[in-house]
Amino acid sequence: MNIKKKISYKFYFLQWLWKTKNLRKDFPKYNVLSIEATIEKIIKEKISISRFGDGEFRLTLPDYTLVFQDGGERIKKRLQEVLKSNQTNHIVCLPFEHFRDFDLPTKYWWYKFLNIYGNRIKFFIPTNKTYGNVFITRFYIGFADKSEKRITAIVSHLKKIWVQQDILIIEGKYSRLGVGNDLFDSARSLQRIVCPPKNAFEHYHEILQATEKHGKDKLVLLALGPTATILAYDLAKKGFWALDVGHIDIEYMWFLMKAKDKIPVEGRHVNEANEQKSLEIPEEFREQYLKSIIIEIGN
Repeated sequence: MNIKKKISYKFYFLQWLWKTKNLRKDFPKYNVLSIEATIEKIIKEKISISRFGDGEFRLTLPDYTLVFQDGGERIKKRLQEVLKSNQTNHIVCLPFEHFRDFDLPTKYWWYKFLNIYGNRIKFFIPTNKTYGNVFITRFYIGFADKSEKRITAIVSHLKKIWVQQDILIIEGKYSRLGVGNDLFDSARSLQRIVCPPKNAFEHYHEILQATEKHGKDKLVLLALGPTATILAYDLAKKGFWALDVGHIDIEYMWFLMKAKDKIPVEGRHVNEANEQKSLEIPEEFREQYLKSIIIEIGN
């Protein structure tokens, strides 16, 4: 973004922010931990997390459908249940209260989201508890500070979660967490259950059963959109350690690529990019990836 365009954007953003301040004033304040504090809580307490981004919040409302997940009464009620939950080994992660750290386009996007949806979603979000930070897995592209020092510190902290852990990844067909990077190199072992890239919630019971069967005594990492949000909660109730880590791999790849915008990544589907690269896995990573798959559901 050139200087002239950046100044113009900033002026427009501040003008818009002033005009819409009355729409935001009734939105509650929530106790949301920092990224660092959220990661530390996961490490120390082995707590499970469910993340609520804009898509999950939209699905708590009637008549909403996402590109990769249809809405409906069942998923709406389950997401609302997770938001209101008080499971001692589980924490809900929210995107609110730390907007000052974002770049201008991201600040604008989230303030606009609150103006449109804030007064509708606030009734599902209790104010009397502590929340984790949803951006523990979206730590790069939307932040003003994209420095190597900052990102390296966050990623190093995240990697401590799975040092010498046996990992079971539950992911969409084209998510491919850790393929072609060192994100999970410190894990003792890694297996995958590959799920449909669209409408995974239709297969929820089968996914839950397979995870229970193969995830015993393992750290379960979930990258499956709103399905992961609900699944992490249900697994926590059953005594599993389950982390909803959607977007973590894409954010890390963007960092490695020094990306300034949401660009395509070879071998992965990036739903937020304007275009897609080939979904074929590069030859040097293909065999190891295929060996890690223990089940494919709905494919």
